[in-house]
Amino acid sequence: MIVETKVKVIVHYPQAAEPFKDDADRNETIGQFKVRVLKAFGLVEGPTPDGNVVTYTLYHHKDPLENMNQTLGELAGDHKELTLKLAQQITQGA
Repeated sequence: MIVETKVKVIVHYPQAAEPFKDDADRNETIGQFKVRVLKAFGLVEGPTPDGNVVTYTLYHHKDPLENMNQTLGELAGDHKELTLKLAQQITQGA
């Protein structure tokens, strides 16, 4: 029996022309993967010069991925492919 160690992940970000596609390790955590996704899209979380704070959230279907320690394999289950969406949130400064 062959155990699949990779999962194909496609991340759609509305402001990007093309989605991010990767054959990721099933043991990679959501947190580790998110860092790579942000880098691929050239995005940075944190305060902006105008005093706002920008954050990004990955979604699977309509569910936000909040557990950064969950692995892609746990999220994918028996599936060989995951489709995620990246959304931007801007919090107004004080």
